[in-house]
Amino acid sequence: MGVRYRDPECECEVEYPGARRLWCEHCRTDGPLPGSLADPKWEQRHNDPAVLREAAERLGDGDPLAERLLTAARQLAGDPA
Repeated sequence: MGVRYRDPECECEVEYPGARRLWCEHCRTDGPLPGSLADPKWEQRHNDPAVLREAAERLGDGDPLAERLLTAARQLAGDPA
């Protein structure tokens, strides 16, 4: 069970033909949110509870997406709470 979520700060675009990614300023400077759909290593990272916790920490307390990511991380880790 993986989590699919967008980086709310990402404004990258895709250039066709070839589907080349045009990196936005946010992703060039801060990097995409770990495990988000903007993360170039999404397929390897979206099922990793540590990556989801890292993304939630980067978003900060009170962000609804951060809460969702922490819940998913607990579920992936097998933690019932």
